[in-house]
Amino acid sequence: MEKRLRGLKKAMENTYMQELEFTSMMKKRIHDSIAKEAISEQDVLTSLLELLAKERTGFELTGLLQARGIRKYEDDEGSLYSLLHEQEHRGIIASSWGSSGEKYYRLTDKGRRVLEKTSKRASRARFSFKEQSEG
Repeated sequence: MEKRLRGLKKAMENTYMQELEFTSMMKKRIHDSIAKEAISEQDVLTSLLELLAKERTGFELTGLLQARGIRKYEDDEGSLYSLLHEQEHRGIIASSWGSSGEKYYRLTDKGRRVLEKTSKRASRARFSFKEQSEG
């Protein structure tokens, strides 16, 4: 380790930083918070549109997004419904009420076109990143 880094580490050990301890629960919260922020809004929207290729309820969507590693709505399902309402207002998705009172969401034709464009853009971005990382 470089001399200046060793000095920094020693200085941190001799200050109040030494007294900080994180419980496993605090570590999990920090990790979850970072994970929630790591996924872009575009990635969330793309995943949502992919899942809506089949008609689903908001509850189903929450679970399926979590299964994809998108934990953004885990403790705040209300924001998912706000996003769904916004996309419905834009004509990208449509909704209908089921016989048991649940609301179902599905892609519209416009939504399918948006998904196709978004998927192509994401594919190009991944290809570009792969080229840069290999080069």
